[in-house]
Amino acid sequence: MSLLCAVALVSAAVFGGGCPESIDWSATREFAPGMRCHHLTLDEPRLMENYMVRVDLHTPSLRVTGTGRAVDWGEPMADVTNRVVLIDTLRRRTRDFLEEHRAHGTNMVLAVNTSPWNPWEPPFTHRNARLPHLTVLNGGIVSHTTKRGPMLVIYTNNVAVITNALDDADLPSVAIAHPGFKIIMKAGEMLGPSDGKRRPKLAPRTAFGISADGRYLYILVVDGRQEGYSLGADMLDLARLLKAAGAWDAINVDGGGSSTLVRCNQPGGRVVIDNRHEPLRRFYRNVAVNLGFYLQ
Repeated sequence: MSLLCAVALVSAAVFGGGCPESIDWSATREFAPGMRCHHLTLDEPRLMENYMVRVDLHTPSLRVTGTGRAVDWGEPMADVTNRVVLIDTLRRRTRDFLEEHRAHGTNMVLAVNTSPWNPWEPPFTHRNARLPHLTVLNGGIVSHTTKRGPMLVIYTNNVAVITNALDDADLPSVAIAHPGFKIIMKAGEMLGPSDGKRRPKLAPRTAFGISADGRYLYILVVDGRQEGYSLGADMLDLARLLKAAGAWDAINVDGGGSSTLVRCNQPGGRVVIDNRHEPLRRFYRNVAVNLGFYLQ
């Protein structure tokens, strides 16, 4: 399959001001059943290139999957020598995650990075990852820790929630549970920084939102650290954008050079990386966990 780095989605809008109050998804085109995408360019409060996908989880043919355990799960990382860090996952680029699934006969049409990981320290090239909170794939625990934290959960009945807790009794009915950094909107209320804490620096970001009924998943990737093109977002920016998209709850999951949104256009099968990574660095990072949607 060929790879095309694109700077626009099938629908695009440029606003001379800030974030719009709402996004009209009916004005966008489906790139796959149940999936619509939108490219939003803002120049206030700063230059921001924003890439959104709305996933209708009630689409009958649509299925979700994610990164599973590494083959050497539970073994110490060989490239961490100053302490013992157990292996959870094998780090993979988001593009490779999608292409590998397609090469094995799965009609994956969308993939995005999720979840922070450890170790995050020089030289930043560790082969594997350890996850900070409970991570689940098809009812099975992927992470060694069972500590609960902010997470996106999609159940096998294709209902999504964003939560800080997940009961053990619910695990068999979980398709994926992926941890993130922080819940940024709850019940339509945008959550600012904690008292006494500075707002996070501007950066590329990946965030998720869900509708009040759990039917729609909103995926947001924002480019950043690119003067004259896109300067990045903070948590309040993410919450505003996802609220405009239609989200009721939202979570910030990862960012920086990890943020990657990959589609496979139908029916041509061309792989497209929608967001533009920092051009001078010309790389796409291996990440700990990816989320993918495929058509059964």
